[in-house]
Amino acid sequence: MAAPVPAHLSNPLFLEPAATDRARGRVEELISDHRTGTWAPTPLESRVAELLLASTAGDGMLTARRIRAALWEGDLAMTYENDGRFAQLLADLVPVLDDPELTSLDIVDAAGELVGAIASDTGALAA
Repeated sequence: MAAPVPAHLSNPLFLEPAATDRARGRVEELISDHRTGTWAPTPLESRVAELLLASTAGDGMLTARRIRAALWEGDLAMTYENDGRFAQLLADLVPVLDDPELTSLDIVDAAGELVGAIASDTGALAA
């Protein structure tokens, strides 16, 4: 029995690489949970998102190098906070951004929007 083709693919003959599909799923799931209030970032996750957002100020691009630096700042603690969902999402983006064949701009754009939303939660947490 053939595996079902993900609905987001416009060409059913092209199967998205597993790394890209995994990153897309994590981004979409966390965006949805953040919007509905099912998931809210911890102060550490908001701070890491803030640092990541600041690193993109020059060109607005999430890159694998910038994400690695953000994960380094989050340290091991970020993998435990909120079940490590934000850390795992960032980690899943790294191989996608490292390989031009895997990169999908819609994932990068959505992840960038999510990072911005998480970073903006910093003000709400401080109030």
